[in-house]
Amino acid sequence: MADVLQAKQRDNSKKSTIHQLRREGNVPAVVYGNGLESRSISFNSSDFVKVIRKAGRNGVITLKIEKDDYPVMVHDLQYDTIKDELLHADFYKVDMKSEVDAEVNIHLAGEAAGHKEGGIVQQLMHELEVRALPAEIPDSIDVNIESLNIGDSLSVSDIEKKGSFEILSDPNETIVSITPPQAEEEPEEVDEDKEPELVGQEKEEDSEGEEE
Repeated sequence: MADVLQAKQRDNSKKSTIHQLRREGNVPAVVYGNGLESRSISFNSSDFVKVIRKAGRNGVITLKIEKDDYPVMVHDLQYDTIKDELLHADFYKVDMKSEVDAEVNIHLAGEAAGHKEGGIVQQLMHELEVRALPAEIPDSIDVNIESLNIGDSLSVSDIEKKGSFEILSDPNETIVSITPPQAEEEPEEVDEDKEPELVGQEKEEDSEGEEE
């Protein structure tokens, strides 16, 4: 059984009402998709955190609005990055028997051999686009980098896929590379025998010459 998130119908979208919702610890949201007319709702922020921690970012949850309940996935989350506060959420009603597209986080597993030798791990992709039935979408995809030496890279096509999902991202796109360590710049040598230029003295000599 999917995790349940309780929500309330939200009829008033005035800014003052939305601000009041947030002050009370609630989050304005909308739910739509799969033949459902868009509904404005709100839910408790703490309840949402608990449900998502358990279900995962791409997990299917049951959104219960009064007498109605829908199987949904999180489609979009808007945050205030300064306050680390959830401002708004979009939920998409899914058909458990129909495939959907989703963005899945990439997790680099292990320590690259090249990193042990001083190389720099550069992760160029952080998400993969996948297609699968809602229940088959992974929360993240592990990419093992232990065998990568300095100068090596790993592309989307190199991923060992474990699960019932299709990767839609460009197979030639580079996920991670191991670059050589950056050479330290040597400090410029200072010639201690060289006399410093006396700018002020030159100006005085020039002005004396002009007076003559």
